[in-house]
Amino acid sequence: MKRRQAIVAGLVVGVLASAGVMAAAAGKAPVRERVRSVGPALAPDNGAGELLIAVVGGVFPSRQEAEAANETLVFGDLQGYYVVPVAQFQGFRQQVGEPGDFALVSAFRTEEGAMAFADLAATFGNAATILPERVRSLGGLYAGLGQEADPDGTGPLLGPVAESLP
Repeated sequence: MKRRQAIVAGLVVGVLASAGVMAAAAGKAPVRERVRSVGPALAPDNGAGELLIAVVGGVFPSRQEAEAANETLVFGDLQGYYVVPVAQFQGFRQQVGEPGDFALVSAFRTEEGAMAFADLAATFGNAATILPERVRSLGGLYAGLGQEADPDGTGPLLGPVAESLP
């Protein structure tokens, strides 16, 4: 009896799921896309207190203008720049020399990571200026840390290295 109930319940769930997919295909219900993580979920690292290398794609007066500019940039399947407040990085405003409160930035702990990103940006025809001096992260929004290779070759760089510490 329990086996029969389990089979009936399975069929009901299957029918409902199929109906949901068919309704979504007809434009009547949204389908949530499932994203499968490759590894453990990590909290975004903002590098608070670290001296980081910033690669800049532009500085803009408002968040909306920065986001609009960012949407026009192509980086293939990779995330490119992140829209962050200029004030998130101590020393940033003095180096960019442009007025504006928001910037397109990708932050790195190593020069190698910054150079590789700048080369990638150039490959896609995107502007990429590596600031000449490191900037201190005051925390805030995620700006790409953890996407570069660890210098020891073990995988992504998920924490500070000696050259990014004060």
